Amino acid sequence: MKNPNSSRSGARPAAKPSSRASAPPDPLLGMQLGEFVIQERIGAGGMGVVYRAEHPLIGKQAAIKVMRMELVSQQQVQRLLLEARAVNAVRHPGIIDIFGFGTLPDERPYVTMELLQGRPLSDFVRGKRRMDLESVVWVMDQMLAALGAAHRAGVVHRDLKPANVFIVEAPETPVAVKLVDFGIAKLLESRDNPLTADGLVLGTPEFMSPEQIRGDTVVGPATDLYAAGVMMFQLLTGVRPFQGESVQVMFAHLEQSPPLPSSHLAGLPKEVDALVLQLLAKNPASRPHSAEAVRQQLKRIPLRSAPHAPSVAKPEPVPPTGDSLTPSTREALKAIRQPPGIGWALLGALVLLSVGAGVIRLRAVPPPPPVEIPVVSVIHMADAGPDEPDAGPDEPDAGPDKPDAGPDKSDGGRRPPKPPGPKKTPKPSTSLEAQQNKLLGQISAFVATMRKRNGGRDPMSNRDSQEQLDIMDSISKAKTQMDLELSQQKLDAWKRRLEQRFPAP
Repeated sequence: MKNPNSSRSGARPAAKPSSRASAPPDPLLGMQLGEFVIQERIGAGGMGVVYRAEHPLIGKQAAIKVMRMELVSQQQVQRLLLEARAVNAVRHPGIIDIFGFGTLPDERPYVTMELLQGRPLSDFVRGKRRMDLESVVWVMDQMLAALGAAHRAGVVHRDLKPANVFIVEAPETPVAVKLVDFGIAKLLESRDNPLTADGLVLGTPEFMSPEQIRGDTVVGPATDLYAAGVMMFQLLTGVRPFQGESVQVMFAHLEQSPPLPSSHLAGLPKEVDALVLQLLAKNPASRPHSAEAVRQQLKRIPLRSAPHAPSVAKPEPVPPTGDSLTPSTREALKAIRQPPGIGWALLGALVLLSVGAGVIRLRAVPPPPPVEIPVVSVIHMADAGPDEPDAGPDEPDAGPDKPDAGPDKSDGGRRPPKPPGPKKTPKPSTSLEAQQNKLLGQISAFVATMRKRNGGRDPMSNRDSQEQLDIMDSISKAKTQMDLELSQQKLDAWKRRLEQRFPAP
């Protein structure tokens, strides 16, 4: 969920709520929730809507985050409650304060939190802008101080990214950093974590650590430090260490070595390169052992001046960010998150490559050729709307039948009526890419079935795994329907051989 005030630089009290003439009035405006009366809507995200509220007697300002009705479920309610508990388990000035929780009459849950004035860190790096080294060290030091307090309290954020780091710019108050949105935080000592259900994907792909992508059960402070390394790289260079579409980026997090920050920005001290590479280590045990240890390394970076807050620039208007985890991304992650074994590791890697093309659009990228699925909105993946209708049948007629050169003299110029041909049945409007994704999903489900028949052990030999990879590669590279049908034939033969070895009980 988006942080409570990322859409503006500071909310001013409003005596009367206002709404756009083109939109229906929000029924929550003017409603009292707990001790606060909702004044205006100030932001929205994939999980809910954020309002500015005011205490009617003492004038205290607060932000109220209300979950969207379509997302209300017992698990999501627990997620919101967990956020409040996680924040209050830490109690650090660098972490947003949440001091209320309740439920609307329509059963939508809400939390009441402090209203922040300022901007998210994402505003400072938008448009591939770089931040000077002294400001990067200042931001990282403050962020890591709050993160370290959370870790010492047994809380792992698990969704650390620039949008969840807030630069507080209140009048007559020193600029400060606050961590927000602990909606998927993990309480390390909790034995009843409602967010670890099978198939639930947590995090933002571009900032997820390898262990998060794999779905490892052991996710600890090192996971947040990996995300901090991605952020530090982006602040310094204006870009993230791995480029591409979200699913491809996740594969890179698993397999590719990160570049040096100095390869994008010459002149950076070697201490910066060393620290970032250590934070981005694939093995959690190879990363710094704590947030405080990273702060100590920051102090050893040679600077030209004292660390300072980033310069204030006019924020650019940005539409609310939706959920970056589309169904295709989730399916790819499920394929990766299988029990270990050479077959499973190779399967996950290839699924990441094959499912990603033309599916995830989190950043502005060139549109695919017309034969591909239409590119959805850059931000609103969930609100892209229904699929566009097909341009027509697969083999449209070139036009009406051509007239004969002249009348047939044998029948007096009269032509017998042309017998009606068989009606053409248009093929289902399933794109090639959708069929590819379906076949890849079938492979994942089939291997899971085989594993179950084999008593939970990996059912495939190295030869089986290699053949599986070849089939998946041919599916992902299919350019025509015929290519896909050939891949289907190979897949069926491969499945039959495994079925013979592991027949149904």
